[in-house]
Amino acid sequence: MIRTSPETDAVRPRSSRRWIVAGVAVVTGLAAVSTVLAAGALERGPRIRAVDGDPSLTVLQSGVTLVFRADQPLDPRSGEGVAVEPAAPFQVEVTGSTLRLRFTDTVDHAREYRVSIPALRGRATGATAPAAFDFLTPPLTVTTLERGGGFDRAGGADDRIVRHDLSSDTEEVLFSAPRIQEYADDGSGVVAAVLDEDGRTTLVRAGRETDPEPLPLPGEGTVGLLRASADAGRTGFVFTSTGGGDQSYISTLFLVDAADPGAGPQAVLGIDGLPLQADSWFFIPGSSYLVAQTPTGTLVLLDATGSAPPRLLGEVGSLREVLPASTSLVVDGTSGPAVLDLTNGSLTDIVGAVVDDVSTGTVFLSASASVQWTATDVVRRVASEPDAAVFRAGAGGRIEEVCVSPSGRYAAVGVVRADAGIDEYPTRAEWLGRTSTVVEVASGDVLAEVPGTRPDWCA
Repeated sequence: MIRTSPETDAVRPRSSRRWIVAGVAVVTGLAAVSTVLAAGALERGPRIRAVDGDPSLTVLQSGVTLVFRADQPLDPRSGEGVAVEPAAPFQVEVTGSTLRLRFTDTVDHAREYRVSIPALRGRATGATAPAAFDFLTPPLTVTTLERGGGFDRAGGADDRIVRHDLSSDTEEVLFSAPRIQEYADDGSGVVAAVLDEDGRTTLVRAGRETDPEPLPLPGEGTVGLLRASADAGRTGFVFTSTGGGDQSYISTLFLVDAADPGAGPQAVLGIDGLPLQADSWFFIPGSSYLVAQTPTGTLVLLDATGSAPPRLLGEVGSLREVLPASTSLVVDGTSGPAVLDLTNGSLTDIVGAVVDDVSTGTVFLSASASVQWTATDVVRRVASEPDAAVFRAGAGGRIEEVCVSPSGRYAAVGVVRADAGIDEYPTRAEWLGRTSTVVEVASGDVLAEVPGTRPDWCA
């Protein structure tokens, strides 16, 4: 046995006592700090730890909700005095530790908004604290296709896809090529259907910071109804085979994943698990869904990501458009145009905004409002109100087409000269020299006139 020295034996108890004393002091100190922190937490009001929701959607859709998540349960009185500046209509609901602010209408483009909460109140303590949230809405843009001349031109100017920022009065050329049939703009870039001199189609993807690259097609054939959705992360088109191949397609809907374009187009599968034929189709804004109408007239709701199975909507009428600022559809039913609400499946007849017999075309804004046009005039028709003038073509020009923005607040009026010629493209021919005049529907104020056709609002 090894004996320790008396000095060591004498020192150990005193050292242990010092450690014990120090440990007690630390524990006591931590307990004191915890008490202070707890008291502070009880004394201060709630704080916002996260805000969920996409404020950029407020310019496109009504019903966008911002969810403010607090670090403690909230008293229902936390919703009192909430304000949005500049003023915008909204509703507030307080449940648990969250305050939900729902915008009941769209808001302005390119504006700074502030949500002010004067007194978030703790449910257990009654302590209050103010909170605020700022966001900037995206600019108002419209993209057009500027054709450089007739289809059979030799050399000359290329066709251009140009995005016009109407909020800053600037423009950006997204893609150019000799013969562009049509395009789809997803916000970050475009996919264009380009024709060669023999009319054969290729797909090209062009982005801001990447070189244009071709996208594979299901085979040799024609492409139509080209559309894109940033929400779904997909580009879609209807394809019909014209050449030989392992499989032949007729008006079959295909999707391309923007995150993996090299994977190639994938056929959309219908209720029966077979490739879906589509006479018309649209992406549903603010979601990953799309709706398509088959040649038999059946409407089908599909998840573009494949996460949910197809849903049969039935034969409720011909698919006409997606109602602006909503997730509803306009269909031509047996008794006239109607609104199909995809959230609950209800079908509501459109009244007061029915099509005028002399109108060349109509776009519906709601179940009670529409924009209608002739070759010379655009009017806004609302139930129980006199028609309101929106736009009139100048001398020597005629109105060819009208499209409204996703919010329904603005219209792009396509105007051509009375003596304009056709560019003779084999698919989607256009009048040469067409322009698009952007007007505010409610006031008729002209925001801009830009060259080109096929505004992305028309998709």
